[in-house]
Amino acid sequence: MNKTRTGNTATHEGISVSFDREAEGAKKLRQLLESFPEGSPERQQLEAIYAHYEDLLATARLLTRMGDRLQAKLRHANEELARKNEEIARYNRQLEATNRELRETLEALQESQRRRKALTVLGLSAIAIFMVTEVIEYYIEQTTTGAQSRWASFASFALKALIAIAFKPLEELVETLLSYTVRR
Repeated sequence: MNKTRTGNTATHEGISVSFDREAEGAKKLRQLLESFPEGSPERQQLEAIYAHYEDLLATARLLTRMGDRLQAKLRHANEELARKNEEIARYNRQLEATNRELRETLEALQESQRRRKALTVLGLSAIAIFMVTEVIEYYIEQTTTGAQSRWASFASFALKALIAIAFKPLEELVETLLSYTVRR
């Protein structure tokens, strides 16, 4: 803050407010006052005018100095506010980035949960289906003759192959169904 005051001039950050004309006017008024004889009514009126003018000039100087100080404080407060606003904006950008990362992480976690549940359900289902086909195959082998047994083995193998081929689409279907339960 660059502020100087010399005589009738106040300088504040390159702006100069001069009271030279007013001081010169007061000086001329004082000279005019001195030209009147002591105790004359004109001199008394001029002395009253001169006293009011000096008070007015002193008040103007005081108000100018106060205004300069208040303006400096206001400028400083505005600069501080601008710094704080920039800091808040920076924090908001960081929070937005963190929120975006958290949302992505949450979505990945939910996707992982759905996939794990789907694999568990399908794994258990596959084990159950294979066990059922083995029981059916054993029953067929026990109750049929040799030629029928070959066809039963072929049907059992085809059923197992169909289950193996359908495993991935079934996994995606179960995962989609589970996505509705994980979200809620």
